[in-house]
Amino acid sequence: MTTFDQLMAALPEGQTFSLIRESGRIYVDKTRYLYSLALSRKPWLLTRPRRFGKSTLISAFEELWLHGVAPYDGHDSYFKDLEIEQLWPQVPDNAGPFYVLHLDFSVLLINCHSAADFQQRLNSKILRFAQNAHLDLQTTGTDQDAFEQLLEAVPDKSVVLLVDEYDAPLTRLLEADADDDAASEAMTQLLRDFFVLIKACSRKFRFIFITGITRLKDTSVFSAGNSVVDISQRPDYGDICGITREELQRYFPEHLRYAAAHWLQLPEEQVSSQHVEQLLNAMTEWYDGYCFDRNCATHVFSLWSLLCFFGEKCTDFNTYWFDGSGRSKLLLKNLAQLSWTDRFKILFGDSVEVELEDFLSPTTLEAMQPEVLLFQTGYLTLKAPYRGAAAADTFTVLLGLPNKEMESALSRLYCLDFLPKKFGFRAFVDKLRVAIKAQDATALQQCCNQVLQSVDYEHYPLTQESSVTACLYIAISLALHVRVVVNHHESHGRADLLFDWQHTTMVIEFKYAHKRSETSELLQQAVEQVLDRNYGDTFAQQPHLWRLAMVFCAEAREITDVQVVM
Repeated sequence: MTTFDQLMAALPEGQTFSLIRESGRIYVDKTRYLYSLALSRKPWLLTRPRRFGKSTLISAFEELWLHGVAPYDGHDSYFKDLEIEQLWPQVPDNAGPFYVLHLDFSVLLINCHSAADFQQRLNSKILRFAQNAHLDLQTTGTDQDAFEQLLEAVPDKSVVLLVDEYDAPLTRLLEADADDDAASEAMTQLLRDFFVLIKACSRKFRFIFITGITRLKDTSVFSAGNSVVDISQRPDYGDICGITREELQRYFPEHLRYAAAHWLQLPEEQVSSQHVEQLLNAMTEWYDGYCFDRNCATHVFSLWSLLCFFGEKCTDFNTYWFDGSGRSKLLLKNLAQLSWTDRFKILFGDSVEVELEDFLSPTTLEAMQPEVLLFQTGYLTLKAPYRGAAAADTFTVLLGLPNKEMESALSRLYCLDFLPKKFGFRAFVDKLRVAIKAQDATALQQCCNQVLQSVDYEHYPLTQESSVTACLYIAISLALHVRVVVNHHESHGRADLLFDWQHTTMVIEFKYAHKRSETSELLQQAVEQVLDRNYGDTFAQQPHLWRLAMVFCAEAREITDVQVVM
């Protein structure tokens, strides 16, 4: 039986392609994409959120162009038994050696405070590369022309350029000095000059591959280098990063069995294929659902979330990607621009529309639609085709939540936004759990009012029933770590809030009163609605069904009336 330590040792966390292969760790074979892209001399651009495997992909390209599939320099092959092993000899112009220049702009940004600092770091990196490659550059006494001199010193079709996180200089600068237009323009000009030189010296390159998080190819940065081909939403590269369900089953069978045993509290030898399938369905709900394919035909899991999930001995579903990727100032700034309606429309599982032109061709990071930035940073995903046979004339793009992890992550961001820091969330959690366990309606009413009375009314005015429902939905789902269902469709209508916690299925029906004089009548309407429409009957999964009718009064700014519905 495989031990947990052995399973951990097989996980390819934070490593380059060569280290993964050298150490015998699991590598999900994506080399067919390396082959198809290597067939052409076009410059390629791929954008994906953080921690989806872009750097591993870049490092696989680096290994491929440095040493080949059947190494021509005596180096051990790391491509043995991978798909590309039989394909690579068919690639034209694939005989090395090549000058493989790998630039990670996020690394070059370390200790940089300006465009000039970044320029210095970039040119120093190129000079060191040239020195290691035994190239004698005819510089002018400074290193400002190092890249141009490098390209003049090499033969045609001899350079492989790999640029990771090309947009990092712009995003990092905006996060540090959001209002410094001069600094932003200086960095933009620097990157523009870099890509102009690439286009002007295109004959020198055998292969160019560029990755980033945000799509800025139609801004001034890429307008000069408009030969770059963006494959980010192409259907044939929908799963170039991330892991499909089939790949998860194929490459991680032992990890799945171990996790299923701990999740279901079974001896590992008793875990059946049905148990594994049960776990897979739960993992799909939490970590699958990312779609980068414009035909909306391919879905992938978050790679980082899967690795973290398997790395937990206790097998716990959690917001691993969100916790590991952080909350950038740029993201929070754009998130604040979303309307109250759109924020909770997204959380409730609905899709939001953006214009196709805004989605494909944002002008600048500052002007990017907040929904588009949420997509590019991994919080939202494509929910319907926007181009191709299924929707050839579509001029809008539908975006929505990919999975429960992102639902929980956005709930946390919203909660931090609309509740004050002194709210005392830990105490609220304890009181809420006690109230539900004891089925104490008055105590639950007090818990709900603690949330509603703490909301910033200036920015989040509770002017309608849906606003009240949304605030409580966020607070309850975060407090109990449960999926709260809003407006659940049942045979005779839709209940406002439903969720399971421990041995209780909760149903809450809200009414919104503008004045105190309206509350009694509305409470009775809520009670009758729950009874007449049998709310919770088709949803209930727990032994105890607890149904409540509540009335929020705008005049009092709290829930004034509550009644248990028997």
